[in-house]
Amino acid sequence: MKNKLLIITLLGTFAAFSAKSQTSETDSVFVKLDSTFVNIIEDMENLSQGKITVIQSADIDEALSLHRAENFKTQKITGYRICIFRDNQQNSRSIALQTKQNFKSEYPDIPIYLEYKNPYFYVYAGDFRTKEDAEKFKREINAEYPKSWLSNEIKINLPSL
Repeated sequence: MKNKLLIITLLGTFAAFSAKSQTSETDSVFVKLDSTFVNIIEDMENLSQGKITVIQSADIDEALSLHRAENFKTQKITGYRICIFRDNQQNSRSIALQTKQNFKSEYPDIPIYLEYKNPYFYVYAGDFRTKEDAEKFKREINAEYPKSWLSNEIKINLPSL
């Protein structure tokens, strides 16, 4: 329902701006919905037999591209990670580094993070969008990391596209 309402609103906006339209092709227009980018032009073209043409200045295209690139660099979403190590002993840093290296060699496709929050060193694994995905992976590594636990709803990096 949200998608249809958004599409109707955007159609009205595009119609107002295209009153002085000329025939021109554009790239796609993306809008963020619930941490997912949606291709609005493609969605609207799939709804009917007509064709949608958006005319805009090249400066707007450039500004949008810069904005998207900057957002992708710094943007994080709420998700889950698995803490596979936590300690505050004298040699915790070296053990944390070794744990990180061992994990990376066993699971090269899973991101791994080393953090220091006074007085503890932590090693976190993964960038999971859902709790179910994180729990599934935790069960997979439970034999090797039996003391691991889920870190609830922290800011994680966006998954790569």
